[in-house]
Amino acid sequence: METDPSVCYRHPGRQSWVLCQRCGRTVCPECQILAPVGVHCPECVAETAGGVAWRPASNVTPLVKPKRRSGRATRQARSLLSGTGGPLRSVSQTVIVVYAALFLVGLLTANLPFAWLAAIPGSMWQVWRFVTAPLVYPASLSVALLFAALSAVFFYLTAPQLERMLGVRRFLAVLAAASVVGTSGMLLSGGVSFGLTAPLFGLFAALLVEVWSDQRLRTQILVVTGINLLLALALGGLPAIVGGMIGGAGVLYLLQVGPARGWKPRTPVLIAVAGCVGIAALAILRTGVVA
Repeated sequence: METDPSVCYRHPGRQSWVLCQRCGRTVCPECQILAPVGVHCPECVAETAGGVAWRPASNVTPLVKPKRRSGRATRQARSLLSGTGGPLRSVSQTVIVVYAALFLVGLLTANLPFAWLAAIPGSMWQVWRFVTAPLVYPASLSVALLFAALSAVFFYLTAPQLERMLGVRRFLAVLAAASVVGTSGMLLSGGVSFGLTAPLFGLFAALLVEVWSDQRLRTQILVVTGINLLLALALGGLPAIVGGMIGGAGVLYLLQVGPARGWKPRTPVLIAVAGCVGIAALAILRTGVVA
C-alpha cells in the first residue's frame, strides 16, 4: 500500500507538509526536531548520536547563553546599601526590643541592668556578661540617651538585612562571636564593655567576607563601614570595634571555608568556640579575677 506523502510517517492520522531535511520523510509538529539547518525526524536525530543539541519544534527555546545573575548575597547586599532591605527579622527585632527595654528599666532602677549585665573588670567570673554586655547602656536622661539611641538606629538600619542575607544561624553565630571577642578586647584594654558597637561592626565585617569577590560592593561596604567607624570612634571603644570585626569576620570565614575544604560540619563551630573561649579566658585573667 502506498504511503500518503502528506501525513507524518510516525502518525498516519496527522497531516503535515514539513519534510525531514535528512531523509525526506514527512513529520508532524510533535516529531519535528529543529536542527542547525532545517528540521529532522527523531530517527535521524538518533543516528547522529547526540552530536547536536536538538530542540523540539513544539517547544522551541532560543539557543542563547543565559545572562549571568547576581548571587543571593550580592543582591541582598545591594538591597542593604540601597535601604530597601525590608522589615525587621526575628533576631534583630528581639535585640533592639531588649536593648530598649533594658535602657528604660535602667532609668527606673538606678542602672540595675547595667550593673548585672555589662562587662565590668572584676566581675568577669560572671561569664554571661561577655554576651549580654552589648544589650545594655548606662541609662540617664543626658547625652547617654543620645548615644544609646544612635547605636540602636545604626543597628536597626543594618542588622535586619544582614540577618536575611546570612540566615538566622549564621547571624546568631556572628553576633555571639563579635560580642565575645569585642567585649574581651575592651576588658584586655582595661575598659568597660557595653552597647551595640562590637556586634554592629562584627556584622559589617561579616558582610565584607560575604561579598568580598564583588569589587564594587566591597568598596561601597568599606565606605559605609568607614563612616560608621568615624562615628563610633567619636564615642570611644576602639578595642570593641576591632574585636567585634575580628570575631564577626572570623566566624563567618570559618563557616564558609569549612565545607569547601571538606571539614566536618562541627569543625568550624568548634574552632570558633575555642577561639572565643580562649580570648575570654585571657580577658578574665587580665582583670585579675583568676590568679
